[in-house]
Amino acid sequence: MKLQEKYSIGEVEKICNIPIKTLRYYDSIKLVIPSFRDTESNYRYYSKEQMVTICIVRKLRMLGFGLKEIHNIINDNKAHILEESVDSKLVEISEEIKKLQQKYAEGCTFSQRLKKGVDILSLYSKDEVVSKGITIEEIPESYLFYTRKVMKNYSNKDVSLERWVELINSSNKINIENKGSILVTYYSNPLEQFLYKDIDIEFGMYLDSPIESCNCKKFGGFTAATTIHVGDYSNIINTHIEMIQYLNKNGYHINGNISEEFIISPFDVNNPDEHVTKVIIPIEKI
Repeated sequence: MKLQEKYSIGEVEKICNIPIKTLRYYDSIKLVIPSFRDTESNYRYYSKEQMVTICIVRKLRMLGFGLKEIHNIINDNKAHILEESVDSKLVEISEEIKKLQQKYAEGCTFSQRLKKGVDILSLYSKDEVVSKGITIEEIPESYLFYTRKVMKNYSNKDVSLERWVELINSSNKINIENKGSILVTYYSNPLEQFLYKDIDIEFGMYLDSPIESCNCKKFGGFTAATTIHVGDYSNIINTHIEMIQYLNKNGYHINGNISEEFIISPFDVNNPDEHVTKVIIPIEKI
């Protein structure tokens, strides 16, 4: 081998931008074995052809190919094999991008919900009342993906972990992206969800638009009394009683099923002092 056609491992590192440690590893797994090794100094030297091979390896590694895949591609040394391999890898990359975009969108939704809850918490101290005050507002129409079933001997002092996980798992199976808080609706008379009765309960998550071939429904489009319950969810019965007393006193009639929207839920933060729940009661003026 002519001197000018030999490249030391240090030169290869600089030219191909690959660490010496990596080049030595490629040598050990027989991916790129130096063409010449000085018997006295044990220095490795690479040929021009191997420099090209190393650049190909670097390019394929940047695309996410495994070393075994790269070994096979190099051994085949055919353009059409390389083309097919790259096209296949691009499909994989495209799927990874979709998954990352979905994760990012869900992370943004989660972050926005937490920010809303943290802003509410900033208005309170531990010694203050857990109710923010009752508001009459219009609940905008939206769409929910939901599960609904009767729960036996139910008492609303804890959120049902089983139902919560069931909703999340059901949405994941059909690739539904969570767009906000979990909403729980009680198909019962007011306060019955606290009385150890069989209660028909719906767990739902917000959607951007209706989705066919799944449990999807409209929610909202009505006037409601709302309030924010801050603190331990097991005490939320007091907030419900306070709201019902307010409605009776101010000439309102409950005109629908009561819902709870979990802004910071017991499944987000394991600190009951920082749980934030919005109670929504559809109403009409008597």
